[in-house]
Amino acid sequence: MRTIKVTVCLLLLGAITSSCWNLKEPNQLAMVIGGGLDINQDGRLEVSSQIAIPAGFSSQETGPGKKRSYAVVSATGKDFMDAGQNLQAQLSRTLFYAHRQTILIGERMAEQGLADQGIGKYLDMIVRNPKSEIKSVIWIVKDGMAKDILKTEPLFDPLISTALSGVQLSLGIKPYYYREFLSDYLPHGGALLMPAVSIQPSGGKFNYSGAAILNKEKSLKLIGYLKPEESYYANWIKGRQRMVTVTAANDQINGSISLRVKPSRHIRVTKDSKGLRVHIVLHGTGTVVENNSPLNPATAKDLKTVQSSLSQEAGQEVSKLIQKAQQQYKADIFGIGELVHRKYPGDWKKLQDHWNDTFSTLPITSEVQLKYEDPGQTNSSM
Repeated sequence: MRTIKVTVCLLLLGAITSSCWNLKEPNQLAMVIGGGLDINQDGRLEVSSQIAIPAGFSSQETGPGKKRSYAVVSATGKDFMDAGQNLQAQLSRTLFYAHRQTILIGERMAEQGLADQGIGKYLDMIVRNPKSEIKSVIWIVKDGMAKDILKTEPLFDPLISTALSGVQLSLGIKPYYYREFLSDYLPHGGALLMPAVSIQPSGGKFNYSGAAILNKEKSLKLIGYLKPEESYYANWIKGRQRMVTVTAANDQINGSISLRVKPSRHIRVTKDSKGLRVHIVLHGTGTVVENNSPLNPATAKDLKTVQSSLSQEAGQEVSKLIQKAQQQYKADIFGIGELVHRKYPGDWKKLQDHWNDTFSTLPITSEVQLKYEDPGQTNSSM
């Protein structure tokens, strides 16, 4: 009798574990690959989703008759979930967000928010939904709407969402994932530095457009942009730049020379009788990738000239960037506030609510130290 009971229990257990409960088949799901948040012309929240169409990936057709690999659908609503419900009403399959790779925020949304409240509150669903992918890369759309970027067709990839995932890597920048956005957003004070993308004037293609600055002390509102060249140095200071090309073109080298370097940084925060002070040192070691000068880095004299000229020119760009952050935007885009928090937690309690005001008057000095690695026989210009 005991053997029969054990056998029945094992059979029941096997039936339970081998069956699918409340599981939808792939042909019942609409796979969301990219998402967009906009404010439309009527001032309402508009949510867009780029949905993968499997038939478009498998199709061997080419030309105008080729099936598209995606569709972009949009709907408006009071908040993300309300708009999502209106969007779902357009589809015969259930929206599935676990494979989303990209989140795009339109410029009007980043600039104004809804009811003058910024974008922070409208990103709550992305964290709260257990099926939401927080390893999505997040971008600000410069001079445009998120849904328009979702409709662009990249050159190499079938989907703009997968293309944007690789753009930052190709530029030597660490991808900015939503989980890192949360990590940067939660601490008090300062600003967020987020990658920006725009549509080319000719239409149909996209461009990396530098970095967007969102003020955390003003409901996470967009206050301006950094040019692509400026964003490389800003990411260098933040420790997010993995590779960068530095070019010097001046009378000292009588031409131009470019060095491809692997960057590193060291930021020192100190305090004296006059208050806090910050010193930023950017290091970089690499190889010459172009030499249009009469200098030969294989010789000690020319090597010193090359390194000095490159370091000086990069140092000037960094100084201009710091000045721009402090005087024009008055926002800590470098994450210096977090360093103050770690080293002087007592002072930070008094400064955190108005840190950007302190940052704008903070004495900040900087220097760049670039070194050249001899690659062998490619020193002199051809």
